[in-house]
Amino acid sequence: MNKIAVESDVRKERSSFVNGTNDREAYPKRWVAALVHTNCEKKVATKLEKLGIENYVAIQKEEHQWSDRKKKIDRIVIPMVVFVRLAKDEEDEFRRLPFIMKFITYPGAEELATPIPDEQIEQIQFLLKHSESPVTFSAHIEIGDAVRIVKGPLKGFIGHCCGMSNSEIAIHLALLGYATTHVPKDYIEKIIM
Repeated sequence: MNKIAVESDVRKERSSFVNGTNDREAYPKRWVAALVHTNCEKKVATKLEKLGIENYVAIQKEEHQWSDRKKKIDRIVIPMVVFVRLAKDEEDEFRRLPFIMKFITYPGAEELATPIPDEQIEQIQFLLKHSESPVTFSAHIEIGDAVRIVKGPLKGFIGHCCGMSNSEIAIHLALLGYATTHVPKDYIEKIIM
């Protein structure tokens, strides 16, 4: 490069500074969670890679035993979720992709997408890579939340969480008064009523 071209690049770099940052620093990339269609996580990740978009699907390798053989499979740990690393100004355009349903955000959040700290993504990756037992994720359920039982003999029942312990949850049965039953946490899902 000649001296004039170098000086021109330096001037462009200086002129791109706004409030002490340049364009790349003004919108740093951050992880966000995108909701995709069921069983499409790997396909979406492949499409995003072709578009040059950094992404991560929470997958854990598991060995399954059949009567005649063993096979290692990839199990999607967080169904319908693809983590994507985007700058805030890229989110609106990303949302328009036909295979992205929406961003996952906190209820009432004003931002288009709720950022996820890099450390949390790194912790998920480490946990899934090194855990010897299956890793499961469950919704954060608090006392008073409406819940639906999704497995077992009470499947379909709707109630309210009224207490928790390490392996069970108590459900308030509205029609019967304050009765409780214990249901394993992985048998329930939080619902919005």
